[in-house]
Amino acid sequence: MRGFLIFLVLAGLGVFFVLQKQNPTSAAAKSAAIQSSAKEVNSPPAQLTPAPRGQASQHNWMKRALDRAADVRDQSRAQTKDAQGGP
Repeated sequence: MRGFLIFLVLAGLGVFFVLQKQNPTSAAAKSAAIQSSAKEVNSPPAQLTPAPRGQASQHNWMKRALDRAADVRDQSRAQTKDAQGGP
């Protein structure tokens, strides 16, 4: 009995998968039509510019960590250059 239930579940998933595979062209066409009509109504989006170094949001901890790592790297290079008497 357990094997039969497992078979029914797998068969149902298979049918669902086949039906989804057959309809992506219609779904893609609908979404493309919606996007094209939305683009006609809305003005073009403004170009995004990255925040200057050190100006990351408090919630963007990844960006702040990368900025801090870059600052430390630059400080280390400057100290090395000064210690060697470089230009």
